[in-house]
Amino acid sequence: MRMLWVCDGCGWRTAFLSGASCPVPGTGAPRANVDGDRRAVVVAEVPDREDYAFDLPVELLAQEPQEARGGKRSDARLAVLHRSGGRVEHRVFTDIVEYVGAGDVLVVNNARFVPSLLPGVDEEGRAVAVSIHSPQGEGTWHCLVAPQAACRPGARFVLGAGLQVTGQLLDETAAGRWRIALDPCDPATLYALAEPAYSPYLKQAPADPEYYQNTYASVPGAVGNPAAGRHFTPALLDLLRERAVSVAEVTHFLAARTRREVTRMLRNLIAQGGAGDLAAEDLVDGTRLSDEFDFPPAERYRISEHAADLINDRRASGGRILVVGTSALRALETVTGPDGRTQPGSGSTSLRIMPGHRFRACDAFLTNLHEPRSSELILVAALTGRDFLLDTYRNELIPRGYRFNYFGDSMLIA
Repeated sequence: MRMLWVCDGCGWRTAFLSGASCPVPGTGAPRANVDGDRRAVVVAEVPDREDYAFDLPVELLAQEPQEARGGKRSDARLAVLHRSGGRVEHRVFTDIVEYVGAGDVLVVNNARFVPSLLPGVDEEGRAVAVSIHSPQGEGTWHCLVAPQAACRPGARFVLGAGLQVTGQLLDETAAGRWRIALDPCDPATLYALAEPAYSPYLKQAPADPEYYQNTYASVPGAVGNPAAGRHFTPALLDLLRERAVSVAEVTHFLAARTRREVTRMLRNLIAQGGAGDLAAEDLVDGTRLSDEFDFPPAERYRISEHAADLINDRRASGGRILVVGTSALRALETVTGPDGRTQPGSGSTSLRIMPGHRFRACDAFLTNLHEPRSSELILVAALTGRDFLLDTYRNELIPRGYRFNYFGDSMLIA
């Protein structure tokens, strides 16, 4: 088991792997775990991935949405897990209206999925692939790069459709993650010259790019799709509002977690005649295989004053908070204090939610069905308990043919 320091202070939280410290200001020493101190350090154990393994038939990985089969987004099935009593109901997604009521708040992530993969070449004419995320100002972005051999401070590339973008690597901000200066650097131009990084489990790109967006997605910048809310149609959201359920929008930009997509793009570039050494890249990738969870990197979030006030006012009046998706949940838990009040603001969060987490901003949770050994799975287990969740997957959902991942079915934790 790996230990995790969790720093809780000033209304936000982030996680540090053991070996890093969460210091008391001015001392460099870890804080004591003082009850009621918002800056207390909590020590938690990262679970073993094999404790979250189960057999998932590949045919249950949904390759296309309901719309591609002549249906509606809301035609998905809905498994309802009742934590009190350990009961499971099998419903359809439109039945969600039965589980929220007047005075409750539905919290959704309004981030819009954007193209982020830039093909290109280095100064020697060798193929490179760059995945950009999280613009940092002054023309810089965070990125992942393939091949590893191209990664060094000062390395220069030309990138994007028509090789219209110049880039220079500046420094490595975390293992395998770099800061890059781009010209042009504005998001709209770069997204127009990039290719989308769809989930690697999909065998082909969606027939309609809008299938990979939520109907309320309005703020461009997410490298991955916050898919837990994709089953909501405008009509269903209107029905909830008619029943006095509020909808609060927060923004959380998902970032790329692994090098799989840049490596896949590099392979395609070389297969199309680009120069490069795949054998060397495979050797490097082989040394980076890990038995750890695919925790998200630091990701940007923004909680508006309107959203924070709406959540706080409804909760103060006895309403419940139904959070849609792991990204919205991580954003809310980052900015909600021990008193249960959500603070407006923006920043970056590396919060890792695992069993033992003390939830502050979530009374019910809506999510997709997740693959074995994933960080999303242990986040859900933090709400349900590991045994109840895995028993539900193995004995209730998989035997009934529930569909998994982005285009799959849905689960409500009540």
